[in-house]
Amino acid sequence: VYKEIAEDQNATTTAAIIVVAMAIFGGVLAALALSLASAGLPAGVSAGSPIRVAISTVINTIIGWLIGSAVFAFVANALGGRTNTGEMLRVFGYTQIFQVLNIIPCLGAIAALVLSVIGAIIGIREAGEFSTGKAVVTGIIGIVILFIVGTVVGLILAPFLG
Repeated sequence: VYKEIAEDQNATTTAAIIVVAMAIFGGVLAALALSLASAGLPAGVSAGSPIRVAISTVINTIIGWLIGSAVFAFVANALGGRTNTGEMLRVFGYTQIFQVLNIIPCLGAIAALVLSVIGAIIGIREAGEFSTGKAVVTGIIGIVILFIVGTVVGLILAPFLG
């Protein structure tokens, strides 16, 4: 199925819809969790704005999908795969559907993470047209690159974000 998704250019819109829907879903869950956590704080202490948390969750999810897909496509090609950012956008977009499991406290988040990782490996393998081993290596290298880039960008932007 992931091979068909990767190759079907018409699936890009559906992948984007899934990402946006799951981003909004995640934003609502994050805002709800913050609101519940804030209820237990002493008077005068604030955990932040649930609306701000929801909006930032949506934005971060969409930007992460776009940048992550480009990085994984780059790494896959560097390792001998044959893919492009569009194919990665589609397969990673479809793996976002597992985030719906986050509605289940604790175990849902674990299940969502495990299924997302499995889906990502299969998606990378099918889009990259190479072995599962290379897909795992692509995933690890891609995550390291994203972590480094995210850390550097975060350090640069931290003074401006207060």
